[in-house]
Amino acid sequence: AEGLSPEASHRSFGCLSDTLRMTERIIPDTLRMTDWEYESFLQSTQKGREMKKAFIFILCFTLLIFSGMALAQNYYGVELKDEAEKAEQYYRKGDYENAIVHFKKALKTYKSMNNKRGILFCLERIGWIQRERGEYGLSLKAFRKAYPISVELYGDGAQIDASLGDVYMFSGANEKALEHYRRAIHSLKGFRFPTQYTAPPSQEQIFQMFRKTKALVHARTNMGILFYFEKRYQRALKTLRQAEALIHDVEKVIYHPMYGMFIKLPPDIYEGIGYCYTTIGAVLGHMKKFDEAWKYFDKGKEAFEKGKIEMGIVVNQALRYQVEFLQSDMRIDDTKLIAYDRFIERARLIGASEVVWRMCNVVGDGLLRQNDTDKAVKYFAQAIDTIEITRSKLREDTIKKLFASSVQDVYEKIIEALFELGKYQESFHYAERGRARAFLDMLAGRTLKAKKEISPDLIRKERAIENQIKRAKRELLSSSGDKRKKLYKDYLALLKKRKDLLERIRDQSLEYASTVTVTTISPQKIISSLDKDSAIISYMVGRDRVIIFLLKQGDGIIGFKRDIAFEKLKELVFDYRDAIASEQDLLARQLGGMLTEILIAPARDRIKNIKRLIIIPSKCLHYLPFSSLPLSRGDYLIERYVLSFLPSASSLFYIGKGVTGKMDSLFAIGNPLRPEKGMSLKYAKKEVETISPYFKKRTILIGKDAKESVIKSMNLNGISMIHIAAHGRYNPDQPLKSAILLAGGDGEDGNLETFEIFSLTMNPRLVVISACESGLGRVTGGEEVEGLNRAFIYAGAGGVIASLWKVSDESTCSLMGYFYKALRHMPPADALRDAQIRLMKEYPSPYFWSAFYLTGGIIKR
Repeated sequence: AEGLSPEASHRSFGCLSDTLRMTERIIPDTLRMTDWEYESFLQSTQKGREMKKAFIFILCFTLLIFSGMALAQNYYGVELKDEAEKAEQYYRKGDYENAIVHFKKALKTYKSMNNKRGILFCLERIGWIQRERGEYGLSLKAFRKAYPISVELYGDGAQIDASLGDVYMFSGANEKALEHYRRAIHSLKGFRFPTQYTAPPSQEQIFQMFRKTKALVHARTNMGILFYFEKRYQRALKTLRQAEALIHDVEKVIYHPMYGMFIKLPPDIYEGIGYCYTTIGAVLGHMKKFDEAWKYFDKGKEAFEKGKIEMGIVVNQALRYQVEFLQSDMRIDDTKLIAYDRFIERARLIGASEVVWRMCNVVGDGLLRQNDTDKAVKYFAQAIDTIEITRSKLREDTIKKLFASSVQDVYEKIIEALFELGKYQESFHYAERGRARAFLDMLAGRTLKAKKEISPDLIRKERAIENQIKRAKRELLSSSGDKRKKLYKDYLALLKKRKDLLERIRDQSLEYASTVTVTTISPQKIISSLDKDSAIISYMVGRDRVIIFLLKQGDGIIGFKRDIAFEKLKELVFDYRDAIASEQDLLARQLGGMLTEILIAPARDRIKNIKRLIIIPSKCLHYLPFSSLPLSRGDYLIERYVLSFLPSASSLFYIGKGVTGKMDSLFAIGNPLRPEKGMSLKYAKKEVETISPYFKKRTILIGKDAKESVIKSMNLNGISMIHIAAHGRYNPDQPLKSAILLAGGDGEDGNLETFEIFSLTMNPRLVVISACESGLGRVTGGEEVEGLNRAFIYAGAGGVIASLWKVSDESTCSLMGYFYKALRHMPPADALRDAQIRLMKEYPSPYFWSAFYLTGGIIKR
C-alpha cells in the first residue's frame, strides 16, 4: 500500500483482509504447518497440489487487485496525463473536435518521450475519430502509421488491420475491407485464447490476450456482416461461428470459478460479442431458422447490457423486429404499432437516427404487404424526415451494413405508394427530395465554397451549429436518465435553430442551400415557371416499374407508369447503346422503339403540341441518348422536340442565374498533352480553330499549354464560352474523383477532378466538354449517376454539353462547327438540335450525332 492515498490504503487493507479470510477457509490446516511440513504435504498429496494452485491463484489475485487500480488509469499500458487525459474525456463525451486536437498534442508529447505505447494509443484514437467523421483518407493515414508500431510492440498488426478494414467497409470498398479482415485473421492464425493455467498470467499477458481476441472477433464479425449484407448467408454464418468459438473460449475462463477471479472481461469486448451474436441472429432469421435466431438475439442483448452499450441494445432490437417481419404469418395490429412507436422514440432519444429511419422503413414495408398504404406512407415519411435532418451521409456506418436497405430505397417506396394512391403531386415532390438527397450523399459532407451572394456570417453560424448537432448526438449516446432527457431537448433546439438558419441561406442562394440540406421548390411554382411551349418529363426508375411525371401548364402534374423490372430496363438501355455504337441501325431502331413505348408513348397525346421537352433522367436512363429515340413516323425525338436535361426540376430556379449576357469571348483547351499512350485527339486542334472565329476575344491553349493549373488560376468570370476538347474519366465508385484530363505542371497532376470544379468561379453561358465519355460511367447500385455537369453548373455555368460515349473526332469537329454557328442566333438547346439535324444528313447513323446532350442551358439568348 506504499504511496497510496489513505482512502486507497483502506481499500487495499480491506482486500487483503478478505483474501486472508478466504485463504483460511480453504486451507486452514496448512496455515499452522512449518515450512518443511507444508512443502512435504504439498508434494505428497493430490489435495496438497490442488491447494498449492489455489493458494497461488488467490495470492496473485490479491496482487492483481492492486495492479487493477493502476490499470483503471491506463490504456495500452501507458498512463494518461495532461493532454491525453483531456483527449480521452472529450472522446468519451462524443466531442470529437476537441478530442482530436488534444490527441494530436498528446501524440507530440509521446513522440518526444519515445513512448511507443502512447504513440500507438493516440494514432488509433485519431484514426477512429476520423473514420467516424467520414474523413476516410486521414483515417487510413493514421492507422497506417500505427501499423508498424503495433507489430513492434505486440508482434502483429491485427487490430490495425481490422480498423483499416472498417474504413474501407464504411467507404463502400468491400473487397479492400475483406482483404484487411483476412490479413488480421491470418496474422493471428496460431493464436488460441488459453483456457487452462498453471499460474495466473501477468497484467501484460492479459492485455495482449484480449487485444488479440478483440482483433479476431472484430475482423470475423465484420466479415460476417459484409457477407450478410450481400445475402451470402451460409458464408456469413461460417465466419461468425469462428468468432463465436473464440468467444466461447473466453467465456470458459471468465465464468470459471477460479480463473474468473483474476481474468475479467474488458467492457469494450462486450460490444464485439454483442454484434457477433446479434448478427448470427439476423443471419439465422434470413435463413428462416427463427427459434435459433431468437436465442442469439437474446445472447447479443445480454452482452450489450453487460457492457452498457446502449446503441448495441437498440440495434439488436431493431434487427429482431426486422427478422419478425420475415415470418409469413406476421401481421401488424395496433398493439404492435404502439410497441414500434415506443421503440422508435427510444432510438430517437439516444440520437440513433440511422436506427430510427431504418425501423420506420421496416414497419412501412410490413404495412405495404398488408395493403395498408396510407399508414405505410406515414412511416416512410418519418424515415425521410429523419434522413433529411442530417446534412450528409448518416455516420452510423457500423449499423448500416446490418440493414439491407439504402436511403434511396425509402424515397422510391414513398414515391410509388403515393403514386398508387393517385397523389401525383406529393409523389413528384418526394421524387425531387430524393434527387436532392442523392446529391448531398454524393458530396458526403464536404463543404463547398459559398456563393458570393451569401452572408459569410450565416455560413459560419450554420457550420458551427452543424458541429454542435453532431456533438450533441454523440453525447446523447453516452448519457442516461435525466441528463439524456435534457440533452435531447437541447438537441431538438439545435435542430430548430439550424432549420431557421438554412431558410435564411436558402433565401440568399438556393444553389448553395442545395449543398447543405435537402432543398426543393414546390410543384406549383415549378409548373408556373414553364411557358406554354415547354413541358418537363421526370422519371423515377423503381425496382419493378418506371414512374413518369409530366409537368405542363394547364395540366398540372400527370402521372404514368410502365411495369418493367430495373434489370430488364437497364439491359435494354445498354443493348440499345451497343447497337448504336456498332452502327447496327436497324437493330437500334427496333430496340429504340421499345424504349420509346416505355418512356415517351404514355405521354404522347399530352405533348403533341409541345416544342420543348425538359428531361430529368433516373438511374440507367442517364445513359440513354434520348435524342435518337425513334417515333412512329420514322423520325427521331430530336427532330420533333428541342431537348434539354436537368438534374432536378428544382434546379430550374438557379441554373443560369448570373451568367454573362455577352457572347463575344471564348476560353478553349484542345488536345492536352498527357503522359499516357493513345490520348492524342487528332481533330481537337482543328475543332478549336473551327469555332474560334465566332468570338472577338479568344484564349486558346493547345497541347502542353492546356494545363490544369491555368484553368484553376485564371479569372473565368465574364467569359462567354468555355470549350474543352479533351478526354474525360468517370469514377463510378467515387463520382467526385471523376476528372477532365488536362496537361500537368505547376504543381498540378493534370486531372481536373469534379470536386475541384465545384470550387471554381465562372459565369459562362455554356461549358462544352467535347471529350469521350465525359458525361457519365457505368451504373452503380441505386443512386443517381452524378457527373461533371453538376460541378460546372454549381461553379456558375449556365449549361454543360457533354457526351455519352467516345465519339469520332472528325464528326465531332463538324458538329461543333454547326453548333457554334447556330449559337449566334439561337438558344443553346435549339443550337444543339440544329447541329445534330445538320450532322444527321452527313452521318445518318445515331452513333455520330446522338451522343451529345445539354444539361441546363434553359436561358433565352
